[in-house]
Amino acid sequence: MTDHQLFASADLKRRPFRTTLTLISLTSVVTATTFVFLFGNVLLDVSSFAVTSALSSSFGTFFSTFVWTILLLVFVLGAVVVSTTISLEMVTRRRDIGLMKSIGTLLDTIFDFFMAQSVIILLASIALGLGFGTILYILGMIWLGTVVPTIQLTNAFPILQIAVLALVLIIAGYLSAQKPIYDTVQESPSLALNPDVGTKVRVVGYLDSFGLPFRIATKGTGRRIKGTRRTIISLFLSFTIASLLWIGGGVVHTTSISYVTRSMGTNVVAVGNPDLLNSYYNSYSLYGSPLNASFNYLSGPDMVPTQLIDDIGDILGVYRVESRLVVYSEVEELPAILWNEELEQYEYIGLDRTSSAALVGIDWDSTISDWYYEGSQLNNPQQVWIGGRMATEIFVDPLVQSLGVQGISLEIQAQAFDTLNGGMMALMDLSQLQTAYGVSGTNLLLVQLEEYDDSLISQIDIIAESYGLDISRQQDVLEGNLETIDAIWALLNPLAIVTLLSAFLSLMNYLLVSVFGRLRDYIIMRSIGAKPSFLAKVMIAEGLDVGLRAGIPALIVSTMLSIYALIPEAAVPSLAYLPVSVIIVLIAMIAVILLAAIPTYVFFATRNDLIVSEFSS
Repeated sequence: MTDHQLFASADLKRRPFRTTLTLISLTSVVTATTFVFLFGNVLLDVSSFAVTSALSSSFGTFFSTFVWTILLLVFVLGAVVVSTTISLEMVTRRRDIGLMKSIGTLLDTIFDFFMAQSVIILLASIALGLGFGTILYILGMIWLGTVVPTIQLTNAFPILQIAVLALVLIIAGYLSAQKPIYDTVQESPSLALNPDVGTKVRVVGYLDSFGLPFRIATKGTGRRIKGTRRTIISLFLSFTIASLLWIGGGVVHTTSISYVTRSMGTNVVAVGNPDLLNSYYNSYSLYGSPLNASFNYLSGPDMVPTQLIDDIGDILGVYRVESRLVVYSEVEELPAILWNEELEQYEYIGLDRTSSAALVGIDWDSTISDWYYEGSQLNNPQQVWIGGRMATEIFVDPLVQSLGVQGISLEIQAQAFDTLNGGMMALMDLSQLQTAYGVSGTNLLLVQLEEYDDSLISQIDIIAESYGLDISRQQDVLEGNLETIDAIWALLNPLAIVTLLSAFLSLMNYLLVSVFGRLRDYIIMRSIGAKPSFLAKVMIAEGLDVGLRAGIPALIVSTMLSIYALIPEAAVPSLAYLPVSVIIVLIAMIAVILLAAIPTYVFFATRNDLIVSEFSS
């Protein structure tokens, strides 16, 4: 260990409370960041859940987009919080730097001395934070296993993720420590010994109308404008993530439920061959299995008789009936040949792949479904919509290629959201599919009821049984899928809680640094008769000033992202959802701000043995 490191270590021990405070604050933030980053990565790997590819290819598309957004913000948050805390700690050492300059210490010696201190604190806190964060991650995985019993956990430890996170945090902390030290070293000793001289002081704050404590807080945050800006950025990111998890998570959750409901329809009972119904709805369930070729979907006796359709349509309480033809067959990826203007030559798009998929013939004028799709509407029988998994696994560029079925080329118009067969499916015109396979009837009847009534379903069951067919309650499958989606989104709750905890720790650290940096001011206030309650109001006012300047913009940004950026055709549970959510999140922010100010006040009001020099800025 070098002399600078020995002296730096001894100086940190000389200031035990302040060093411990900084170490605990930084360790806590790194712990929270590590947990959110690692646990979020687990949630991102949707395929780790023991569900079919329906979740990973259809619903998982939106889930992954949402979690990726959160992880990106968390990654940035960790770097910002670490750099903010280290920078604030070095800012508070300006008087020490000025004192060393005034007695003739070499500039390089001063710089190396304080950089050694910052590196010691940085490495120690990151090592402890990563360790505690990993322990929380392991506990989170245990909790995840109890919440989702069917989850398939691996023993692979995220060493690479931890290494990348540690490297980023170390670089961010190291670089952020250099600037305040370098700036102070370049100043004259008189400026360094009196840090408040020449700094900007705001004359009026937006909370000054609430009384003297808020006006004092305005001056305080003004004198620490550099530290305040960094803190506001870290708080902004923390509050943005927490707001996104609450507001955005609710919007994406509701929209995902809307997509599934729109594709399947509500209050629906299906009529058909028992084996076909079992296979079909097993592939529709998010916990089911895909279709296979073990069943002959085009067997004559399994077709739905026209008289049966009429009999069920005449039942009082039946809202609509729809006939579909379901086929499981081999499909081809047909290439597209396009002129490339940049290369001035024709380009062959496609890999000539083949696969098996579910093909569903639809009468588009009478369908009960209303799919979400990306692309264009169908204009003629030669066009199809394909599922998400088919689009990604079979085609290079599906919207310019074609789908081959029984030697027929079908133009792909859009990618539709449907969890049938894990998204390995295509929706096409009923007459076109009948022509392709040489059949005239349909093998699946969907009956939509005005009310999902057991007596009404029993009537349909009796009629279907008289024709040798069976019924399946599609509504039950839909509700099972919605419960699965609810369970997946519930797993995000720990992330929101830990993110708010990170905001709490960031703000508490800033308040402690700010208050102890002006310890002489508070001692003077108390000596002239200021009551502890007044000092508490000043500390809370400063927390509100900084917290709301970060929280309100974060709330606005997260609301806009939730509605316009996270998911197309965003849906909300009700008209009151957004305003109520915004109010709840705002209340949570204020609660975090108030709670962050309480430890500062309690410590200051109960300790009489503080060494002023230990906290001087």
